[in-house]
Amino acid sequence: MNPMSGTTTSAKKNKIKQFISKLPDSALIFTEYAGHATEIAQKAVREGVSKVVAIGGDGTVNEVGRGLIDSETALGIVPIGSGNGLARHLKIPLKTEKAIQFAVNQKVEKMDVCFLNEIPFLCTAGVGFDAEVANEFSKQPSRGLKTYAKMALKSFRTFKPESYHFDNQEDRTAFAITFANATQYGNNAMISPKSKIDDGLIEMVMLKPFPFGAAPIIGVRLFRGTLPNSRYIEMESGEAFSIKSNKNFLIHFDGEPLQLNTNEITVTIKKQSLNVIGNV
Repeated sequence: MNPMSGTTTSAKKNKIKQFISKLPDSALIFTEYAGHATEIAQKAVREGVSKVVAIGGDGTVNEVGRGLIDSETALGIVPIGSGNGLARHLKIPLKTEKAIQFAVNQKVEKMDVCFLNEIPFLCTAGVGFDAEVANEFSKQPSRGLKTYAKMALKSFRTFKPESYHFDNQEDRTAFAITFANATQYGNNAMISPKSKIDDGLIEMVMLKPFPFGAAPIIGVRLFRGTLPNSRYIEMESGEAFSIKSNKNFLIHFDGEPLQLNTNEITVTIKKQSLNVIGNV
């Protein structure tokens, strides 16, 4: 568990600690720095641990998951983040004690893992407006959907769509491009409602430039799971995508922003390469 992440209070985190202390054959480990969760997961794999449970948001889940790829050790999730995208996709209980029991008792299944320039992501990654919002959101002292909506509105006022070059295709202008392994960003914002996390396919969702007045309708569609019906959306399924930009990419992966030092990205998928506790 990352003691600093998520929207959960210290009192609730102490309650989690007490609850886990009563479980047999279990130990709670607190992360101490960025990347520590991956090191903990890799050590667990070497020691033959059957399950590593990430207690936190999608960032913590990503860190743990990347340490378990191509291993027999399963990823479990106790969602206490601001979005909890993968947990929601896998229908993991959002109530903490139920999520812990779910992680202990639920069967293990297999899911795909995607990579953006070798950076693993489990839910979504992308460029454009969403990456800009993720970058602004990461700087805020408070988390949650309300803060995210505030940053989205702030970014919307200044963001300009960009031109992207796709291999063997004409350049296209997009407001945002999302590569989806799972159905949603988090908070049930369904960017790719038909995505399956074990089918070996990436869904590319491109949001084309749209008039200001269409923004509320697009937002409603996003949360109703009807975004693909919008005339401003183009979707394509594939095992790999490559795009170029006129400048180095700012990306997001599982909600985490990252400035790259390249203007080229390639997104690939590794089918059923991660054991996960959930309803795939």
